[in-house]
Amino acid sequence: MASAQSIDTVPDWDGIRFINSFGVPNTATYGQTITAPATPATLRAFDVRINPQGIAVPFKFYVYEWDSVNKRATSGQLYASAVQTMQAVDEFQTYGVSGLNISLEPGKQYVLFASVSETSGPNSNTFWASVADGSYAGGRFVYLNNGPDVSSWITANWNEISSDLAFTADIEFQGLPVAPNLTIASVGDGQASFGLSLSDSGSAPLQQYSISCEPQGDAVGASASGASSPLAVTGLTNGTAYDCTATATNTDGLTGPESSVVTVTPKAAPVAPKPVPTLSQWSTLLVSGVLAAMAMLGMARAGRRRG
Repeated sequence: MASAQSIDTVPDWDGIRFINSFGVPNTATYGQTITAPATPATLRAFDVRINPQGIAVPFKFYVYEWDSVNKRATSGQLYASAVQTMQAVDEFQTYGVSGLNISLEPGKQYVLFASVSETSGPNSNTFWASVADGSYAGGRFVYLNNGPDVSSWITANWNEISSDLAFTADIEFQGLPVAPNLTIASVGDGQASFGLSLSDSGSAPLQQYSISCEPQGDAVGASASGASSPLAVTGLTNGTAYDCTATATNTDGLTGPESSVVTVTPKAAPVAPKPVPTLSQWSTLLVSGVLAAMAMLGMARAGRRRG
């Protein structure tokens, strides 16, 4: 079950390793190829780590399909960003784009790249953070010494080296269920019951709901899964507040986003107080006691006469 097959090679970066030189008059185009997942998906965002070496370099990001045989971008631009300008600092920073809605066809390759070919800027020796080849198995780092010639992106063979960029790509599967509506049905001793509803299960019927409750204190979290509502989560600590969220999974195995947070605090049921006898009950008890005492006295007198 998954909602995305996002890519993140940044944890493999040592904070030092880099590829250079990006920018005029050196290599005008740097990029990373990726492979779309086997399920239809959408590219939402991507970013890289760049050290501009103290030069404010203007550049643009792009997305194209990738021809892995001829090692070049294919015709038909999928995305071009507005001009971005690096900060004039001598340290690695994150640059990227978000809010994308680029459909990825299953199994196809794409190239995510930046270029100074369409921007005029100063000479630069910009560093791009890189990781060892194999950090990401679905592609690798590519570059092109094309200067201002943007047509060469789709006509010339790009160069590649045994390395990957330190980058992230936010990829979301298509056909996800929406976030379910989560409400509190009841709260009890070490447990809580939740109502669940779903307006759209995505590409396939609902398979199950999953609820996760995380404590605000030091207690242990708990979770539960089920196909129907209400759904109970047990094993909660009384008196501890829990922040609970829910997701829905459809029969295609796709899990949608989390619901809004609902906070619950389970507690033990109060001990029922012992009932206080009413006046009539006291009278009954008194009469019963007197009769019992008189009976005992009568038995004692009868025993003495027989003796």
